[in-house]
Amino acid sequence: MDGDKRRTRGVQQGPRSTEVVERVLRATVSELGRVGFADFSMEAVAREAGVNRTTVYRRWPTRSALLGAVVQPLMDRYDAAPDTGSTQHDLELLMRQIRSSSDTPEGRALTAATRAASEELHELVAAIVLRASTPFRTVLQRAADAGLLDQEDVDPATQLAFFGIVMWEQSHSGPATDSDCARLARLIVPGEQTVS
Repeated sequence: MDGDKRRTRGVQQGPRSTEVVERVLRATVSELGRVGFADFSMEAVAREAGVNRTTVYRRWPTRSALLGAVVQPLMDRYDAAPDTGSTQHDLELLMRQIRSSSDTPEGRALTAATRAASEELHELVAAIVLRASTPFRTVLQRAADAGLLDQEDVDPATQLAFFGIVMWEQSHSGPATDSDCARLARLIVPGEQTVS
């Protein structure tokens, strides 16, 4: 009888596995865009990706883990802080990066999911905020080290710069323009001489 039992072999590797992962991630973005996070189901993702539910659950045991996999490529962009020699320009670059990330299918999926305010996403959102805001903190710490900002202002300035751009569309009719990003950067670090 033991020979009749179905056996699963764990997470597979190789070209087919890569293709399955890509299909599942695409299906996740599609499903989140279609129904939002509140009605998002792993079963619907599996159906759309053309795989068994266990294939999805084996790699991503929760909806939060699956969303984390979807946004991972976006998060990789925040592993380094720009260093152009101008704090204002570095902040502008980071703000533009947030804006462009928000305009990708993955970014829109993340935005829609965070608006659902699900307790399930608390840890994921905290990790994303920490990772994406770290280059802002790095840039502003350099400004403090250079005497452009008081040390005690690094944390509030980081919050203003990061959440100012992240939340922009919540209170404006569209994404921040390049001019808006430049204005925010000048407001956050007003003492820096403009580099031509």
